[in-house]
Amino acid sequence: MTALLVALFAMTLHLSAQVQERDYQLYPYMFGSLQGGVLKTYTGSGIDRDFKPMGAVSFGAFFTQVFGARAQFGASPWKMDIPGTGTDYKNKYYDIGVDLLFNLSNLVLPDRNNLVNVIAIAGVPFSMVVPHTYIDNYRGSITDHNRKWKMGWKGGGMIDFNISKNFSFNIEAGSNYIRPRQTNSYDKGRWWPYALAGVTFKFGHKKVKDDFIPPLLREEEPPVVQEPVRVVEQPKPQPKPEPKPEPKPEPKRVPDKAVDNIFFTINSSAIRTTEMNKINEIVEWANRHPEASILLTGYADKETGNPNINQGLSERRASAVKKILREKGIPESRITTDAKGDKVQPFSINEENRAVIVLCQDK
Repeated sequence: MTALLVALFAMTLHLSAQVQERDYQLYPYMFGSLQGGVLKTYTGSGIDRDFKPMGAVSFGAFFTQVFGARAQFGASPWKMDIPGTGTDYKNKYYDIGVDLLFNLSNLVLPDRNNLVNVIAIAGVPFSMVVPHTYIDNYRGSITDHNRKWKMGWKGGGMIDFNISKNFSFNIEAGSNYIRPRQTNSYDKGRWWPYALAGVTFKFGHKKVKDDFIPPLLREEEPPVVQEPVRVVEQPKPQPKPEPKPEPKPEPKRVPDKAVDNIFFTINSSAIRTTEMNKINEIVEWANRHPEASILLTGYADKETGNPNINQGLSERRASAVKKILREKGIPESRITTDAKGDKVQPFSINEENRAVIVLCQDK
């Protein structure tokens, strides 16, 4: 039986229906069931231990998509004629139980309106068996045992097939464990298996709220509204104007740019650390204007040294700036150097003439 329930549960994983548009919530809801089937009894001897017909009526609710509960009343009366005696032999079985229901399909595939649901059942039935009741046409009834209710245990499973919003078809199988009050060699406590099939009526579904959107619901496309066709008069064709000659683009020019001057200390061509920011500005500007050339003109102050020394010093200063520009990626072909010595004094302050003036211009 366990293997059968596992196989049926695996099959339902492939039979889940897609969520459809609906105006009600799937859970919670109440239900009532009517079932019929067979029960295997184990009391008495002979016919008492055969399969007997059984019927059951249930009422319950699923409070969430996984958990539910029900109250169930089941009965299995039967009788047999004893040939040649004019006596009927009857036996009766009743149980009233409370069962817990667990929807395993919703546990594996939540938020779906499943076509098939596998439900596990665990319950506590209260059973009464009235065996060995003889109906004699002359002497009335003779009953061997008293009618007493006995508590037991129940375990089983159900396959529920959804037919519509309110109806489903179910197949249930399980077993009740009966503990009789009187135990003898042939009437002992044991599991009583059963199998039932029937229909379930579901009701009490809550309406969908305005802001409720079912999971996986495909949004409706808005209806296409066709606008009325408007007849627009076509303007009369006008003569095409003669095309004007396009002006030739002027060659792109990079404006001259004099960068801050690079200053040196007396009798030195070494670039000071404080002047490196100006060198970096020259490099950035040159990278933004790859077609421009750079002119470096070296100078020396007139009040120190002599014309020959100052000429060489101004040349070394221009060469020092050129060297560092090349190290920072400026091609040598873009750099031109010149040296004025102390023959030209561009600044009125003597110390400022110890400099290299940088001029960026078109080629």
